[in-house]
Parts: sequence; structure tokens; C-alpha cells
Amino acid sequence: MHDRIFGDREKAMEESYFRKEDARLLEQLRKKAPLDDIALALGQKLEVDSPELLQRVRDAGISLDTAAALLVAPLIQVAWAEGSVSRAEHDTVLRLARERGIATDSPAYAQLESWLHERPSDEIFDTGIAVIKHGFSVLPDGERNERIKMVLDACNEVAEASGTSLGFLLALNNVMGINRVCESETATLDMIGKTLRRPEA
Repeated sequence: MHDRIFGDREKAMEESYFRKEDARLLEQLRKKAPLDDIALALGQKLEVDSPELLQRVRDAGISLDTAAALLVAPLIQVAWAEGSVSRAEHDTVLRLARERGIATDSPAYAQLESWLHERPSDEIFDTGIAVIKHGFSVLPDGERNERIKMVLDACNEVAEASGTSLGFLLALNNVMGINRVCESETATLDMIGKTLRRPEA
């Protein structure tokens, strides 16, 4: 009986801790905090309820100092979709990172510049998407869908910087049946959207 009571109390304390970490991350997301702050809250959540994903992050060479860069990985992935990064794509990714609170003198910004110069591994992209998706899991459905749209809008902005506007091209497709978005870029955007929207297993 004593063991069961102790076990129930331990479980309740654990659930309370999980809720606290979820609430901390939710607060950062809702106040649109800088990505460094969101990455810190997300790291604490991963430590509590997804240590295997946190280990993937560490195995990918991401530290606390560069964690915010991982949250921008989908933009990097779109920039590399055609096999190289144009100057316009490079500048757009870094501008969007600055707008999201990544300081130009930070290790995370240096990491982004490195990834824009030399394509990171697919594991970086896959881990970045997995971390973002895990972070969005604390949001109610409506807010989660809004956040996913924000990520995809930013990805679209990178695609537009390379001279391909998805909105324009969708309209052009409807009117003239022409598609000028490269297949790799379209496939990358589609994959990011589907992965973020796919329900957790």
C-alpha cells in the first residue's frame, strides 16, 4: 500500500513537471520570443519527455549556443533545394533569422552562415523538423496550424528569393498551365509541410 501511494505521488510530481515544461514552452511560443529563448524552453522540454530526440540533436553537433539555428533548418533546406544557394536566398535566410531574434554576433548566426556556405547533412534537416514539430505539439490545433503556416510562409519567402514565387506560380498554373517552380523546391516545401502536419505516432 505504501509503495503504491509513493508511486502515485511520484507519477503526479512527474506529470506536474511535464506540464510546467509544456507551459514554459507554450508561453515562449505565444509571446513570439526570440528563437534563443524558444530553443532553451524546447531543450528543457526535450530533456524531460523526449531524451532520444535531444540525443539526436547532440549527435548532430548542435549545442545550446547553436540550438536556435536548428529552428531555422527548414529555410536552409529550401535554400539548398536546387543544389546551391543564391545570394538572394542566403540574404533572405539570414534576414528572417535576424527578424526572429538571432543576433548577428551569436554562435547560432555563425552556424547558419556555415550551413549556407556548405550544405548540412540530411540528419540536420530531419532533426530540425522533428524538433520544431515536437515544440508545436504543446499548441492547440488552431495555433499549431498557424505556426506551421508561418514556417511554410518563411520557406516560401526563401523560394521567392530564388526567383520563384509559389503564389504567383500557382496563379500562373491556373491561368496558363505553366509551372516554373523547380521540382526539387516544390518537393522540399511539400515534404516540410506534410511532416509538420503529420500526427505524432
